[in-house]
Amino acid sequence: MRVRTTIMICSLAVVAASVAFVVSGRAAQRRAQSLNCASSVVSICFASRLWAEEHGGSFPTNFICMSNEVMTPKILSCVPARRSRTSDWSAFTPDNCTYEIVTPGVHESATNTVFLRCTIHGHLGYPDMTVFDGVRRRGKFG
Repeated sequence: MRVRTTIMICSLAVVAASVAFVVSGRAAQRRAQSLNCASSVVSICFASRLWAEEHGGSFPTNFICMSNEVMTPKILSCVPARRSRTSDWSAFTPDNCTYEIVTPGVHESATNTVFLRCTIHGHLGYPDMTVFDGVRRRGKFG
């Protein structure tokens, strides 16, 4: 009887550890996708800033007009499983994009105005290339 109880406790511990591992793995995957999205927002804001330098300081009004600054439209989709990514600008449509321009034509000096937003993760991109992910942090690491 005691051996059976010990085996049952061990098997329950293994099942609990497996569930915890799967849950933590999914959380890590979501965090990695979120970090990848934030990195894409910075890249898009940087390309938009380059575009603005050639157009009087005003940011673009859509993604197609800045196709010379963005090498491929793949970066405009942060989660490949949810949207079909395209690598060709001729096939690009708003359906391929998970980002939206919140303030088209914003001036590069308006650093407190949101320029870009991810429709999946909610990241906000500003003209000074900063990204806000919705979490206010107080301090260097927290």
